[in-house]
Amino acid sequence: MAPAPAAWAVLSDALWCLGLGCLLAAGRDTVRLALGEGPVRCFFCDVAAFAAAAVLVCGFAAGASAGGLARWYMSTAMLLGALCWRRAVQPTVHRAAFRLTQLLLAPLRFVHKRAVQPVRTRLTAARNCRRARHIAKKSRKSKKSAEKRLQKPSKVLYN
Repeated sequence: MAPAPAAWAVLSDALWCLGLGCLLAAGRDTVRLALGEGPVRCFFCDVAAFAAAAVLVCGFAAGASAGGLARWYMSTAMLLGALCWRRAVQPTVHRAAFRLTQLLLAPLRFVHKRAVQPVRTRLTAARNCRRARHIAKKSRKSKKSAEKRLQKPSKVLYN
């Protein structure tokens, strides 16, 4: 059994793993935003995040940890970091991204409202007018052809 590291080393490792968990959750959130949501995508994203968490804990324990071994508090700190991202940081980041997107798309909305929408309205009105004229022309032709097919009164036979 390996000796227990000092309290300051445990706290340092826990803080590092807390940050790694936060970064891992941010990466998972970025992938989710890029690929979209769905049961299969979420499953594979979760499996990849779990594998990445295992690699991060083992890699951190081997390379930067004070004790050199992966310990339970490292995994717990990584889980807490992911939960902190999910509950505290993610809503703020998503709101900021939404506001930034609105700000960047405002000129395009203005152009759409002032230029594209009136042109589309005029084109739709012109198309509807052409259709109405075409339908009226067809109905006039059908009236004329219906009148031509009538029999002469002298040929109409009564029983």
